[in-house]
Amino acid sequence: MVKYNYIPRFGLNALTNKDSKIISILVNTPDFVERTPYERPFYGNIIGELESMLRKRGYYIMLFSSKNIPEIMKMTMGWNVDGIISISMPAKYYKQIGKQTGKPIVSIDMNEYDPAKIAGCFNVTSRDYEGGRHMMGYLLDQGIEKVVYLTNTKSGADYCWYLGASELYRERLGENAALEIHMLGRTYDERAMVYDEMRRLIGRRSALFFSTDFNAVEAIGYLQRRQISIPEDISVAGFDDDIYARLCNPRLTSMSVDVSRKAELAVNMLMRLIDGEEVRESEPKIDAVIAERESVMKVEEGLDY
Repeated sequence: MVKYNYIPRFGLNALTNKDSKIISILVNTPDFVERTPYERPFYGNIIGELESMLRKRGYYIMLFSSKNIPEIMKMTMGWNVDGIISISMPAKYYKQIGKQTGKPIVSIDMNEYDPAKIAGCFNVTSRDYEGGRHMMGYLLDQGIEKVVYLTNTKSGADYCWYLGASELYRERLGENAALEIHMLGRTYDERAMVYDEMRRLIGRRSALFFSTDFNAVEAIGYLQRRQISIPEDISVAGFDDDIYARLCNPRLTSMSVDVSRKAELAVNMLMRLIDGEEVRESEPKIDAVIAERESVMKVEEGLDY
């Protein structure tokens, strides 16, 4: 086999009942993504980590991504894969895919915030609720008095961050202090309208807390082109701590989650399920920590903001 450079026919194995050594990666493309999920660093990072870790274990990946979940399910059913890792998949479809394929399946960041819906699923995620509280506490500790939360969706991790941040906002500022939330559109023009509205917060000891670094950096650019200084006029914080956060000017303060660790936990869990082992910890969570940079201003008492 070595002499003649024999290469196993993985495609044939994937169409038969033999072990295919292929893991299917299913990406539920969020509705707010304008073109492809891979324009967002999170998806590229997590898929790259999964591919590297699985290859070291002798597996190849088969990648499907779509906003049409039934289409993803149809494609998955057509192949004999050894296991499945889903990303941003709602619990309803996670369970359907597992039942119809009969294959071990592990989720990363299931698109749910209701613990009851996630019960019985294998899901690797982060401490999103706590992360939202942590960032809100940090912003208020800097002397900021008004925070606005800007997000793409009212579901999954994005909404968990809001719930945690909103709770601490009320605890610190009083029961009548409701955390303002704004939805960001799918297109740039739609999002720019929201960014423009935020100009009303200039000089009010305010901060914009975004659910993604992508939108936070986009907003910084929009405001700076209109001679608004960050963070002197208004502070900005994000969530993801991706490459955008480190390249923008000023560099973005963001919540950081170890994507590599998420991938490692998901792969380890899937391998154990494939081997028929019992997995007792079905929902491991990664801590979210603040990556402090220069986009949030510490407001000194008695000084104009």
